[in-house]
Amino acid sequence: MKSLTYLFKDIPKLRTFLESHTLLFSETAKSVLVQVFSSLPDRKVLGRITDEIREHIPKAVIVGSTTVGEIIDGQPKVRTVVLSFSFFDETVLKTFVVADPMGTEFEAGKNLMKKINSMEEVAGVLLFATPQSMNVSKLFNGMSEEKFNFPVFGGGAGVYDPNVASMIFLGRQAVSKGAICVAFLSKSLNIYTRTFLGWRPLSKEMTITQADGNLLKKIDEKCAFDVYNRYLNIPNDEHFFANALEFPILIQKDGEMIARVPFFVEEDGSIGFLADVESGDKFHIGYGEPNLILSHSESIRKELYDFEPDAIFLYVCISRRFLLQDDANLEIQTFNHIAPTAGFYTYGEFIKRNNRMNLLNSTIVIVGVREGEQNPRRKLELSKGTADLPISNDPFSATHSRIITRLLHFISVVTSELEEANKELKRVSGIDKLTQINNRLKLDEVLEYEFSISTRYSTDLSIFILDIDHFKEVNDTFGHLVGDLVLTQLAGILKSCVRESDTVGRWGGEEFLVILPHTCLEDARKVAEKIKGAVEKTDFQKAGRITCSIGTASFCEGDDSEKLLSRADKALYRAKSGGRNQVGY
Repeated sequence: MKSLTYLFKDIPKLRTFLESHTLLFSETAKSVLVQVFSSLPDRKVLGRITDEIREHIPKAVIVGSTTVGEIIDGQPKVRTVVLSFSFFDETVLKTFVVADPMGTEFEAGKNLMKKINSMEEVAGVLLFATPQSMNVSKLFNGMSEEKFNFPVFGGGAGVYDPNVASMIFLGRQAVSKGAICVAFLSKSLNIYTRTFLGWRPLSKEMTITQADGNLLKKIDEKCAFDVYNRYLNIPNDEHFFANALEFPILIQKDGEMIARVPFFVEEDGSIGFLADVESGDKFHIGYGEPNLILSHSESIRKELYDFEPDAIFLYVCISRRFLLQDDANLEIQTFNHIAPTAGFYTYGEFIKRNNRMNLLNSTIVIVGVREGEQNPRRKLELSKGTADLPISNDPFSATHSRIITRLLHFISVVTSELEEANKELKRVSGIDKLTQINNRLKLDEVLEYEFSISTRYSTDLSIFILDIDHFKEVNDTFGHLVGDLVLTQLAGILKSCVRESDTVGRWGGEEFLVILPHTCLEDARKVAEKIKGAVEKTDFQKAGRITCSIGTASFCEGDDSEKLLSRADKALYRAKSGGRNQVGY
């Protein structure tokens, strides 16, 4: 396999390049892949480029995407057209187009993967798509329904001018809504894929409380845009995407952190994303940490060096270029020392991970491609260029990255301290100061939660209210300090007699409430009898022996929490009026 890259200037210069550099490779190649990464959404210009390539390399498969930044020889470019040529000795290329699948993305993805799976010796798949104009997440969900064991990688088309539609293309066929795939059929093709994020949590943890597909409607029951505006002071105008680009939401999915970049704001304050978000997801607003990004880049460079690729393709989120600014080349230039490196800045990065297709944001996807086995001579050649890359001795280099890293560390520490303080404050606010068990406020919160679970899933829920018999006499005879000791000791008895999943708290005065989820009335009575017996047998020191009365109740269909508490209170009254030291029901 041989690889070349070319920065397009004009058609005559392209013609000269093709005549002088590609003929030898193309004559012996079994297939040729040309990737075109273009800042120009001009179909006429792209068509002329395609025609010129086909005239010199008739067998070439030409695919491409409009971009928001191009990469050639490991260097970021702006408003250019970059060509990447891959000449394969043994690999066969097959192409697929999914055009305008609006509303049927899931089925289209499933059918696409069925077709690819029907072919033999699939070594990998390159995929371009248009996240701005179709639901790529649903397309990928459909693809993931069909099991496959080869790598898939690529990126989402972007465009500099928001008033112009992005597009992808196969030869002269342009697609503004859809996906284009190139399947690599080969026994000898080896493909290395890696991705990493490098973004850190910046805000406190929040919850998506309402979402609809790619629309985030509410955050912690508040309008989604109002939350972003509050924390970042980002106005809802034509510059929203550019201003919010560096501040994605970071969500934990399947044990990994993924980013979702805000793209637009609806009239109702909903924030639109290029990928799906789900109600119930916990997230932080994030920001990139340059030092982490650059250290990951170095780690992957070492892995690629061991892999010995013939070509390297990079599909990088535009947010990384916004973040790193002049240091963006530090992330990608190191790869070009290993093999010719080209790619583009995307509106979404694609990779198969955890046996599923993933639409990512804010990441970089690195792809190394090699035909045949590793070559010791090739390794020796690589070592000369990559083993000891020059390190700058300028103490003022990469100052932008270092300053951001320091600020992020500071914000992270302060945020962590505040979250810990808030957690402790919340814990303390729910604790009864005397008995150190839950107070009335916390009991109300737990009861409402358990009640909602029982209502939704028709599960058992029981409670009982415990009242100390003749507690006024204890206070009048021995004083309030002894009465406080009785309450504290009784709280300990309650905790020792129930499960960890049960909730014990002081309801008020000498009354205690116990909440028993997944417990029927009969079992609740058994627990209540156990507690009544334990109290009766306990020596309360100066107060001596005391007894208690307990009223039990269980959840019934049509209940609300007030009805449940009312029945428990009436059962307690019956226990009291029946002579005390009883369990009423």
